Amino acid sequence: MNILTNQPTTEFELINNALSLLGLPTLKNESEFQRLGEGAWHHAYLVKIESEPVVIRLPKKVAYDKEVQFDAHALHAEYAGTQSYYKHANQAKKGICPQFFNYHVSEELTFTIESYVGSSLELGLQTNVASYRYGVELGEFFLAKEQIPSPVEGLGYLTWNCGKLIGQFDSDLQSFIAQETEEYEQELEELLASELQFDKKRVMQIGKELIPHRAITGEKPVFTNQDTSPENLIFREDGVNLIDPYPLIYTGVSLAANHVHNYKVLFPTFYNVPRYKKHEFHLFEENLLAIANGFIGGYTQGSIDNKQSLSVEVFLKLLTMTHGHYQLFQKDILDGEELIRYGTKAQIKERLTVFLKMLENYAI
Repeated sequence: MNILTNQPTTEFELINNALSLLGLPTLKNESEFQRLGEGAWHHAYLVKIESEPVVIRLPKKVAYDKEVQFDAHALHAEYAGTQSYYKHANQAKKGICPQFFNYHVSEELTFTIESYVGSSLELGLQTNVASYRYGVELGEFFLAKEQIPSPVEGLGYLTWNCGKLIGQFDSDLQSFIAQETEEYEQELEELLASELQFDKKRVMQIGKELIPHRAITGEKPVFTNQDTSPENLIFREDGVNLIDPYPLIYTGVSLAANHVHNYKVLFPTFYNVPRYKKHEFHLFEENLLAIANGFIGGYTQGSIDNKQSLSVEVFLKLLTMTHGHYQLFQKDILDGEELIRYGTKAQIKERLTVFLKMLENYAI
C-alpha cells in the first residue's frame, strides 16, 4: 500500500480514522468509498457520508520513484496553503473551489478532506466552443483574483513557520522581478552562444523587443496558483471548478502566462512522458488551444496593454523552458524524476527543436 503512514493499516481504516477524527460518520464497508485515481503525490477517494460526498486525499510514501519522508512543516505548508487558497479563490469567484476543506498531519495519519464538486467533462467530449468558454471563465477569475490583497505575507512558494503560513522570500516584489528578468536575459544569452542551430538573430531581436517591456513597477503581490492543469480542473456544463492548487505569491500576469504557456506548449508537447502519458493531451490540442485563447480573452478584457504584458510573460515561459531542456540534454545521465517528468534524452531533444522553432516564430 503506497500511503504515507507509520502504521500497518488499510485504505479503509485510514479513511474511517480520518472521518472519526473530524467527528463525521464512519463507513460500514468498502462499498461506501470509491477510488477516484491518483496524482503524482496523493491517492484520492470519493467518500459517501450522510451530509454530502467528500474527497479524501492520502499522501503517497513513494512519488517519482523516490521514498517520501514525513515532513510535518512541508505538509502543513501544502495543506494550509490549499485551505487558504480555496477561501481566497472563492472570494474572487464564489464556488469556483470546494467550500469545505480540512486536513490533519501526523506520522500515523495525514490526509485532506474537501467538498466533492462533481465529475469532469473530458477534453475529448468538449466542443471547441465549450473549451473556449471554460478558458474565458478561468481568465476572468485570474483577473478578479488580482484585485484582492494576498492573505499571506512574503513572496514565492509557501512555507510553514511558527504555525503560520508565509511566502519563502521576504523581499521587495519589484526588486525580485528585476532580478528574475536578469536571469531570463542570461538564459537567452546562453542559448544564443550555444551550438544549437536556430535563427539566433531573429530570436535575439524578439528578446530585445519584449524583455525590456516586462511589467515591473506596476505589479503587486498576488496569491495565485501555478497548477491549473486539466487534472485539477472540473469541467461542468455550467462552468468550471478548480481543485488541488499549487499556491504561491507572485505577480498575477506571470501565473496567467503560465496557464497560457502550459495549454499552448507544455501539455501538447509533453504527451509522451510518463508524467502525462495517460492523458494523451496531443489528441486534444484544439481543445487545449481553445482554453488558452479563451483565457487570454477573459484575462485581458480587450486591453492592448494587458495583452502586451501577457505576451511578454508567455515568451519568457517559453524561453526558460527551452533553456531548461538545453541544460537537461547536456547531462550525461538523467535521474529517475527527470525521466518521469521530461522523458528520455531523445524526447528532450525532439521537444527542444520544437521550442526553438516556436521562439523563432514568436509573434511580437
